[in-house]
Amino acid sequence: MLGHLQRQKSHHYFDLIDRDEDGFIEEEDFEIQADSLADTRDLSDADREALHNQMLGWWTQLSNTADVNEDGRVSRREWDRFWEAIQASVEEGSDEEKSQMLESLEHAAKVTFQTIDTTDSGEISEAEYADWLDAWGAEGSEEAFERLDRNDNGYLTEEDLVEATKEFYLSNDADAPGNSLYGMLQ
Repeated sequence: MLGHLQRQKSHHYFDLIDRDEDGFIEEEDFEIQADSLADTRDLSDADREALHNQMLGWWTQLSNTADVNEDGRVSRREWDRFWEAIQASVEEGSDEEKSQMLESLEHAAKVTFQTIDTTDSGEISEAEYADWLDAWGAEGSEEAFERLDRNDNGYLTEEDLVEATKEFYLSNDADAPGNSLYGMLQ
């Protein structure tokens, strides 16, 4: 069962992904997001297509796990169940289920890291992170970046993003830096 904070993060993230604000997460939302990110970064046609394919891959993975009734969209109810399943597999699942879920979250964090790190430097600058959040329509990038930059070195590492992703999905601790992964909660 999701705690209050986890439900708040879940709904915040759902609202960010639901780009057309129709109350469902659909493939079109990921296409809109890909275009928004590409426009923010002024990408070449080839890079735009690669980003578009990456975002649609994200949609495919989400729809395969969260679209229970297979209607081509994820309702808020299905989304809540998806989040509850993540939580349950870590808290109540077998060691294998827990391990698989943590590996899945780690993989998602690494793919997200690669998407944000536009310079392929192995570090996410505050500007790269701000562009990422801006493309999502999220607010509070400066404060969020400061929280995620746990060692105050001025950039985020892949390890920082992995830890933040786990906290974002799993933590019910109001002080966990990962709560701000997708901007400050409203």
